[in-house]
Amino acid sequence: MEDNANKLTLNQQQYIETIHSLCGRHEHAHAKDIAAHLDIRMPSVTEALRALREMGLVNYQPRQAVTLTPAGELVGQELQRRHQLLRGFFREIMGCTEARAELFACRIEHVIDDEFSERMASFCQYLMEKIEVDGHNPVMDFKSQYRRASQLGGPRP
Repeated sequence: MEDNANKLTLNQQQYIETIHSLCGRHEHAHAKDIAAHLDIRMPSVTEALRALREMGLVNYQPRQAVTLTPAGELVGQELQRRHQLLRGFFREIMGCTEARAELFACRIEHVIDDEFSERMASFCQYLMEKIEVDGHNPVMDFKSQYRRASQLGGPRP
């Protein structure tokens, strides 16, 4: 897949992600809901929506519902996939709390590209399925060692 998400600025990606999320819940978004979700002022939202409309990523007319075009939907899906991959990695493999996993995923999803996210997905799948000859899962072994070291206050693996 062509990496359309990384051709956008961080702010544009955040708009697409927000619209994608709101459309997933309500089948459309409104500029005021986008502004509230991103904690920004309406004139900024209007300007961004006009730019995204010019790029062919959103269907936008003032005072009407906002939806993603098919191209915008593809970008939204890719950002969501990256987010879920990263959140799962931080939560399931690194053992982060849900809140930390969510925070890290939100920050990192915008800077990785398709090639890296595919490679990371393959690596995560490999780790989760890999069973050593002696029957131990290396992810579970790491989590156990890390947890023990943390509880004892010693150096972490």
